[in-house]
Amino acid sequence: MSPEVRRADSPTVTDEIARLIRLLDDDSTDVYEGARFSLMAIGPEVVAPLAAAVGSMESPVGQLCAIQVFDHFGDAAALPALIGLLGSEDETVRIWSMWSVAGLGDREALPALWAAHRRLRAAGEPPDSGEADALRSALTELGARQEVLPPLTASSQTTAGDRGRAWPSERLADVVNDLADHDQAVLGLRFWLVFRGRGASINHERLRRPLDVDRPWRQVVEDARETALIEVASVPPRPDLFATVEWIDRDDV
Repeated sequence: MSPEVRRADSPTVTDEIARLIRLLDDDSTDVYEGARFSLMAIGPEVVAPLAAAVGSMESPVGQLCAIQVFDHFGDAAALPALIGLLGSEDETVRIWSMWSVAGLGDREALPALWAAHRRLRAAGEPPDSGEADALRSALTELGARQEVLPPLTASSQTTAGDRGRAWPSERLADVVNDLADHDQAVLGLRFWLVFRGRGASINHERLRRPLDVDRPWRQVVEDARETALIEVASVPPRPDLFATVEWIDRDDV
C-alpha cells in the first residue's frame, strides 16, 4: 500500500477504523481484543471516530475496550465521550471512566464527577465500594478533594513494586493509629508480597464489618481502627510484605 493510501484521512483507513470500532461490540473475546489492539496500532487518529461511536455501543465490553484505547493515547479529544460514560448503567464502565478522566487531568470532568458523587450518596453506596473508591481517587487526582495524609503515615509510605504507594507491614499498626488519631477512618487493607518488583496479593483474615457512617464520626473512626488493627495483627510482618491502605475523611460521606 502506498504512503498516500495509508494517510489517516484516506477512505481506506477511515473505513478500516470504522470496521474495527464495530468489532469492539462483538461477542467473541478474540475478535474484540484483536480489534482493540489493531486500533491502538493505527494511531491517535482513531480517537475521534471512537469517541463519536462509544456512546451508542450495545456492549459494556465494547465500551471498556474503547476506554482502554483512549487510555493508550491519552488524548483529550476523548474527554467528552468519557464524561458521557460516567452515566453508564454499567458499574465497571463508570469506574473505568472515572480513572480515565482523572488520567487526562482535565478539570472539565469535575461537574460530572460531583454529580456522580451526589448520586452515590443518595443511593447509600458504602464508602468502601469500588465505585466510591474510584470517585475519590479521581477527585483527588483532579485537585477537587484534599487527601488527609498525617505526618507518620506520610513518612512511612514507600513503593511496593508495581503496586505503587504502600506501607511496610512492620509499620502498619502505627499507620492505622496515626490515621485514626487524625480523624481518618481506615476502610481496608490489602497485603502484597513483593518479589523482583512485582506484588502478589495474599489473603488475610478480613472481618468485613460494614461501617455505619450515620453514627457520630468519632465512633466511625474508632470502629474502623479496631477492625484494621485486628486485621494487621493477623498477618505476621516480614521485610517483603507491604500493604495498600484505603481511608476516608468525614467529608467523604
